[in-house]
Amino acid sequence: MNRVVIDTNTWIRYLIKPGQAIHRLIEEEWLRDRLQLVSSPELLHELAAVLARPHIQALIQVAEAEVLLTAVHYKAEVLPPLGPIPAYSCDVKDDKFIACAVAGMANYLITLDTDLLILGQVAQVQILRPDEYLALFPGEPDGT
Repeated sequence: MNRVVIDTNTWIRYLIKPGQAIHRLIEEEWLRDRLQLVSSPELLHELAAVLARPHIQALIQVAEAEVLLTAVHYKAEVLPPLGPIPAYSCDVKDDKFIACAVAGMANYLITLDTDLLILGQVAQVQILRPDEYLALFPGEPDGT
């Protein structure tokens, strides 16, 4: 089973206006246990903080956001706190996603962030958009 880190902007996009790839990634792959989500306290904290922002709450259904946050908390393999985070990218705020993926031995980091996508791969972690991840497994019904 693939081990995957999903960044905050992808989760938020899922709640606001998911494209077909994000919808499939979350609802068909993750919620049906076809991939193992890897997270950390730092990633969970950021997701909760972003979901609490008034301008985000104006765009989403708060109840759906609460369900999503609870599901991520309980369905993900949550690592211990990451500790000092090395610099991987040009945006220090993005480094925690890579650090989580590396520490959690994830195969993939799924993102829409161009600052992360431009890296392509760090250690064992391929950094892909949702549609690129899904395209890797076109003939496999379970996406793994």
